[in-house]
Amino acid sequence: MRVLVTGGSASGKSAYAEQLACSLSPRRVYLATMSPHGAEAQERIRRHRSQRADLGFKTIEKSGSSLAPIGGEDADTRRGVVLLEDLGNLVANTLFDKGDMTDDPTLVAGRLEQEVLDLARSFEHVVVVGNEVGCEGASAFAGTRMWVHALGELSCRLATNFDMVVEVSAGVACVVKGGIA
Repeated sequence: MRVLVTGGSASGKSAYAEQLACSLSPRRVYLATMSPHGAEAQERIRRHRSQRADLGFKTIEKSGSSLAPIGGEDADTRRGVVLLEDLGNLVANTLFDKGDMTDDPTLVAGRLEQEVLDLARSFEHVVVVGNEVGCEGASAFAGTRMWVHALGELSCRLATNFDMVVEVSAGVACVVKGGIA
């Protein structure tokens, strides 16, 4: 099963995604993409680690601009679930960690789509946490507009390819595509 969980900031989407991953398999990999830049990011990382401390996840920190070479290390792991947290950080890492913003957002979305789909082929289940963006209006900063464009396009591409899409708002999950069989 391939599931995209989306929602706004502090909506409860991470907790929902973790619970869903736990229900799918006892073999759990948590793929963390947040770069620990600044006190706010470090606090969020600490909070997420604490939130999943007793859930049995093997955590892989992947704060660079690529998911490669991540995959199931062995047949036992591949029969499990990978939780990718989250697309917003992955897109930001790809666009901004190089020190320039010359990438085309459509090309970034296409490359990351392939990486996420490759990841999904390496595991029995994949749960991806996304972000709702763009509803707040246009940003004056070109980099933010590029990030919103790439993230929105990547989310749409994954939603098309995934079995299930869930939107979480105020801790309430609403299945907008598919469902658990």
